[in-house]
Amino acid sequence: MAPHDGMMGTMTTRRLGWYRSVARPVFLALPPETSHRVVNALLGLPLPWRRLGGAATDPPAAFDLRGLRLRNPIGLAAGFDKDCRHLDTLGELGFGYVVGGTVTRAPRDGNRSPRIVRSPRQGSIVNSMGLPNPGADAVAATLRSAPRGPAPRLISLADEDATDAVGCFELLEPLADGIELNASCPNVSWGRDRDNESHLHDLVAAFRDRTAKPLFVKLPPFVTPTEREVVLALAAMVRDAGADGLTCSNTRLVADSRLAVGRGGLSGRALWPHTPRIVAEVRRTVGDGPAINACGGISAASDAVACIDAGATTVQIYSALIYEGPGVVGELTSALPRSERVLRGR
Repeated sequence: MAPHDGMMGTMTTRRLGWYRSVARPVFLALPPETSHRVVNALLGLPLPWRRLGGAATDPPAAFDLRGLRLRNPIGLAAGFDKDCRHLDTLGELGFGYVVGGTVTRAPRDGNRSPRIVRSPRQGSIVNSMGLPNPGADAVAATLRSAPRGPAPRLISLADEDATDAVGCFELLEPLADGIELNASCPNVSWGRDRDNESHLHDLVAAFRDRTAKPLFVKLPPFVTPTEREVVLALAAMVRDAGADGLTCSNTRLVADSRLAVGRGGLSGRALWPHTPRIVAEVRRTVGDGPAINACGGISAASDAVACIDAGATTVQIYSALIYEGPGVVGELTSALPRSERVLRGR
């Protein structure tokens, strides 16, 4: 290890240690949605975000995400900034790219509370949010006035109705560097309670006809053989419909009596055992062309390495930012030289 690498590792360790010992206990003492509002308020302040994130400034290779030049392959998953108000600041933390939303054409209040519960010992979260967001018109107004940060911004969309989906797309696509279609949220009917293969194909094709920007589809995870068969078929189908890549994977539907609706989407460390395997199987299915954004329980440097070596182009985090703090971005970017795919020049 070079002296610079050792210094960066020490600084990252200090950042993680401070967050775990001081900030995390405060945030976890608050109700989840209150804590999230506090974080969003902090993101509006002129704090030294680059230092807090501590991302490596000299990554071993430039990364290309279907035409988007990234400083590193670490992305922020959809859901953290639902209103797309702080994508520039989140980019300052050092992410290679950020995903805002998820956004729908009309505003949504989401499900009734409680709709987020934590499992700190597992490093996991279960949410039944139901895609609350201010709607595409409001988000478009925010993006028009927001400064462009250092990281490309993707916007996650999730309307089921084709007219709404295309209308939302046409409002937001000019203001984004790429689009991620969320076709797998476990807290709404879209992507879960209907046979939607042809519908999803038509949406992807409609989006493809309207943009040359990168277009991704977020797929559900799989555990059982039946789930595996369905998800791999969807992966091949959206590739053929013109998607540039896939995000693998969304949250997993589980029962949880602590939530008002009794069930929600599991995210965080509990998903990790399946993520590299899912990435590898999807990569074998779709071939070398499409990008794969690995998502699901990634929280440590070794996780990022495992996913990239399994065939991922990038990795996305969410729960790790909550449990490990902003310094996790620096930890993950410091891992890149250990990836065999990076060392081979990808």
